[in-house]
Amino acid sequence: MQSCDTQQTRRACWIALACLTIIWLPTPLRAQVSDEASTSGAGDGQEIVSDPDRKKPLSPLKLGMFVDAYAAWQTSGKGTLATLSEHRAFTGQGATLLAENGLSLSFLGFDAEYDAGSFGVVANLRFGPAARIFHGDSDLAFGIDLLTQAYALYRPIPEVQLDAGMFISPFGYEALESWKNPNYTISALYTYGQPNWHMGFRGKWQIDEALSFTGMVINGINNISETQQQGGLDQLPQLGGTLSYEVGGALSFALSGLFALNQLSNDDEGYDAFSDFVATLELDGFITALNVDYIFTRDGAPNGDDRHFIGFMLTSGYRFNDMFGIAARGEYLRDDASFDGRDVWHLWTGTLTFDVRPIPDKQYLIVRWENRWEHSNQRIFGKASRGTEVTDDDSYRHNWFESVLGVVVTTNP
Repeated sequence: MQSCDTQQTRRACWIALACLTIIWLPTPLRAQVSDEASTSGAGDGQEIVSDPDRKKPLSPLKLGMFVDAYAAWQTSGKGTLATLSEHRAFTGQGATLLAENGLSLSFLGFDAEYDAGSFGVVANLRFGPAARIFHGDSDLAFGIDLLTQAYALYRPIPEVQLDAGMFISPFGYEALESWKNPNYTISALYTYGQPNWHMGFRGKWQIDEALSFTGMVINGINNISETQQQGGLDQLPQLGGTLSYEVGGALSFALSGLFALNQLSNDDEGYDAFSDFVATLELDGFITALNVDYIFTRDGAPNGDDRHFIGFMLTSGYRFNDMFGIAARGEYLRDDASFDGRDVWHLWTGTLTFDVRPIPDKQYLIVRWENRWEHSNQRIFGKASRGTEVTDDDSYRHNWFESVLGVVVTTNP
């Protein structure tokens, strides 16, 4: 086990070093080429005068990095599982999913995108405990535990984009990166009710300025290879799509769905059928979003019947100015699931977030203080550990609370 950890650490270090080399090396090279082009002629015998006000051409290569760290205190007992339902990420629990207090790193991220207009590539690397929670054990064996996206794109015409590779799931409102959302922590709906990522083909068609459609043919859910789940016995793809409509630049709607071709024998992780609805309203410094998800799993309920899950998430945020903001979120989840012997699970959550950007006119440093409360009809939150390695021996309760201070530094706010 120790040699495996050492090998993983060395691999992470080499990848991080390569990313830093990519980020810093091209800068002086691009500057040198640009300066030479502005002060020398092209062999036509004419004198070229340097124009300091002339804009340099934008590079098709975009690079970025960020660090997301936090300090948290929460009410789950020491040594217990943070939640039996595993619906929460990424604070309040370590990579082992045990309850966590104190300081920790969420993500170290590197992003690279090359877009030449008609073609391009996208790659996103994520390190840290949150990356481990995001992926899980099976992804480690297939060598993708540090990736969230890696795909190539092609545009035969400006309105159509074709992608092939691994990409973040397009469903839901929230992003994986905390500073892109109104709240610091990610919702229970995102973690429990939505797929993380997909491997396959994706096509996007911008029908007009307001209407767009996205279609996908994918390897089920969180599945880089058809041999990753069920020992390779079930290898039928899954179909998905999203229809989006925007009204006047302020109001937008998106209706999405997934469907397993064989609901009895597949690698869809319970998403035999899935639907997702998002409505977003943005007015000046105000934003609010509603997200609703439904999951159908054949024979997936605790009593052997079909499983039905439905979840609601409503979040709203307001920015007073460039430096201060506030956001609130409420959720309700209902699932045919048993964590303490009951057949139906209900979860309510409430979150309040204070956002501070302490450097005027700069958005690179983001500080957030957040308080989050949750209540479950089943006992899923750690209460006390009995000191054994088997967490099933521990006691659990109905309520949970966390206060967390998150700090993000990003080159692409």
